[in-house]
Amino acid sequence: MSSAASAGPATIGSYFANTENKGVKRKRNVVVVDKYELDIDSVDPNSPIAPAVVAAMKQRIIELEEQLASRPPPAKRARKVNDSAVIAEASSSANASVAPSTTKAEDKKRKLQLKKIFDRLKKECKSESVKFQGTSKTIKFDEVLEYDEFQTIFGGKGTLIQPTPENKPKSTVTIIEFRTTAAIEDLLGDELKALKGNAWTRGGGPYFSKSIKQGSVDVDIIHLDVTYSKNGMKCSLKFEVEERGGGNHSFGPSHRASVGGLGRSFLW
Repeated sequence: MSSAASAGPATIGSYFANTENKGVKRKRNVVVVDKYELDIDSVDPNSPIAPAVVAAMKQRIIELEEQLASRPPPAKRARKVNDSAVIAEASSSANASVAPSTTKAEDKKRKLQLKKIFDRLKKECKSESVKFQGTSKTIKFDEVLEYDEFQTIFGGKGTLIQPTPENKPKSTVTIIEFRTTAAIEDLLGDELKALKGNAWTRGGGPYFSKSIKQGSVDVDIIHLDVTYSKNGMKCSLKFEVEERGGGNHSFGPSHRASVGGLGRSFLW
């Protein structure tokens, strides 16, 4: 029994003598019976030792051996640290390479959305309901956009009217104005292309004339108002457009001139 007891302190001593275990919190007490802790340093290996003490020390030796077995050798630990550094560096490089790709994808999506908006504007400018007769015209339509999409397209562009610290800071409705040519060009970028519309004569007037389409004219965007509802994901765009140069449109020919085959001089 004494030999078994002497083996206990020797094994424990060899563990704590190992330079690799410096800094490890030393546990010199073992639980013997009913949570009673025995100080190992007080055990005399030359004296008779109770079986309970031997059993407790044996259990402690097994615990220490398991702890040692679970720790990798110094060389493997160093390699593991180096591997971690390599993995971290690779991850950082991967993130750096993904960022430009993500930005490129977002730019592409933004351009597609702007193209869709501008194509809609082009279509409306050429429609029969928009008659350029020397005055500006309002063209309004809606788009459904998620909040992130809206921010990607309009964030940081134009003049923010709402919400601002001074104007409804907690509002979920965003209002942005584009009042200058530079602001509109900054928003649309390469998607800003030539716009065409149809010039018409003015209807009515002293001769009860009818509006007549005169032909294609160049159209400019005067300003744009954007209103976005975060809750409804509704983006309302209101364009103010006009014929380039303002146009100079007279009244159309009289309808009375041809009524019943009678001339204008007869009727007036």
